[in-house]
Amino acid sequence: MENNERPNGSMLPEKDTKIQLVVNRPETDETTIDLGRVFHNAKVLGRIYAWVLVFCLLVGVSAPLLMYQFNKPMMTVSSVVSLRYDVPNPEYEEAEKQKDVEAMRELDKTVPVSELVTPEGEDLDLSVVTSSPVLQQALSGLTLSSPVTIENLRNNITVTRVLTEESSRTKEVLAGLAEAKNADVYNRLEGTKLKYQNRFVVSLTNGFGESKAELKDEELKLLLNRVLDAYNDTLVKQWADVHLPEDKVSVIDTENQDLPEVLDSLNTALEDLYNFCDGQTDSVKEYRSWQTGMNLNEWMKTIRTVQETSVEYLDAYVYAKGLIRDKDSVSMTLRYRMRTLQSDLDKVNEEIAANAELLKNYKNDEVYVSMQESDASRTTQVTSYYYNDLVLKQKEAYQKATTLRTQIAETQNKLDRLDQVAKADEIADAETALENAVATVKDLYTSVRDHMSELFSSPLFTTWSEHSAPQGEAPNFLKMSMKKMLIGAAVGAVIALVLWFLAALAPEFRRGRKENDDPKAGTAGKEAAEA
Repeated sequence: MENNERPNGSMLPEKDTKIQLVVNRPETDETTIDLGRVFHNAKVLGRIYAWVLVFCLLVGVSAPLLMYQFNKPMMTVSSVVSLRYDVPNPEYEEAEKQKDVEAMRELDKTVPVSELVTPEGEDLDLSVVTSSPVLQQALSGLTLSSPVTIENLRNNITVTRVLTEESSRTKEVLAGLAEAKNADVYNRLEGTKLKYQNRFVVSLTNGFGESKAELKDEELKLLLNRVLDAYNDTLVKQWADVHLPEDKVSVIDTENQDLPEVLDSLNTALEDLYNFCDGQTDSVKEYRSWQTGMNLNEWMKTIRTVQETSVEYLDAYVYAKGLIRDKDSVSMTLRYRMRTLQSDLDKVNEEIAANAELLKNYKNDEVYVSMQESDASRTTQVTSYYYNDLVLKQKEAYQKATTLRTQIAETQNKLDRLDQVAKADEIADAETALENAVATVKDLYTSVRDHMSELFSSPLFTTWSEHSAPQGEAPNFLKMSMKKMLIGAAVGAVIALVLWFLAALAPEFRRGRKENDDPKAGTAGKEAAEA
């Protein structure tokens, strides 16, 4: 509001005084933007900035592809390694601790491995996969397009264990409790031991050394194969009990030894050969040779047949006919054997007597225990695994005693027949039969040895861990960069649209500056706009 005062200072207005009222008068001039003109300018510039938009989109899409060429990810190949050997059966060990004889009969001592453990039942150390001996064996004699050192190879190998389903769920529960901050339950479950399946994944990434030298895809897969083969060889050398039967036939001297001594040596050699075969696992016994078509079970039957028909029969014939050169030496040997057998029989008889004393209260798997309480007495019955085991031991003791008595009787019979006089033709026939028996036993030993040699070189004994073929695809640059390309295209489009809008908006700012510099032009412009 403007107020004109009188010259004489009076506050009252004169007759000719005017009062002018201005509402919202701006103190300074402001630039106004006309959106209509802005859109008009954008329409005029549309053809030009359509090309700008295309250019920005191309730049946004091409930038990730260019970055991929300078920072290309390396190819990774992976194999799944599965363990193949037997481990102690925990159920059998538990039944053995509880003296549960029936359960022990039904269970196997060993079972196929189902967790990441050694054949002795301990945790398997997977760091052996990247140990220097394994990697050195893998690189030995291998020519590659780029040099690879043990250290570079070790840095590019990753070993991943696979949890069992139960342990995987436990781990998820622990993660949920940690997020929920349930400290009490989490602390109780934190000590839970996680179990892993009998397989793990080994991955090998391309790019070795400071220069990241790359191998060909076939070379990368071959290198991973050799590493896993070397690891399997380490398992076989460390845990496989690989040995051939001991040769006790070649040391027999038929010329200088007496007939009974040769027969005893043959009998011992066959018994040891049978025990060697019998000590193998069921899978080894069932292995059938591709050369002979025989397995160890059938060879064991052949050993028993040869022992009964050739050796034992000839031994009885020699003593029956008195076909002995040095009877004094044989008599001394037989008497020593008699004393040894009698001593063993006395020990077995003592064991039988002691077991019989303990088994007096045994009846139908129940033991009656009498307890005295003051003047009254009562009887309780309990089930005892100890007495069940004792019954089986007593049965074995009776069988052993019967065998010893039979051997003593046979030895005594041989002693009684030493005084007989042999005929020359009978001695010659016995020597011929003995040579045939020795040759038969030698052939039998050679056959079993060849069978075991074939078995030890077969996958049954050489493959303790099998791995799948290395799998891995070369990274697809479009697939790897698709997300970055989409982001780049979106950023390019935004930049182009922003530039387009600013180009359409710029004339309005220039128009405002011209109006401020030239008020008349600005008034004329306003009038023209109003008109």
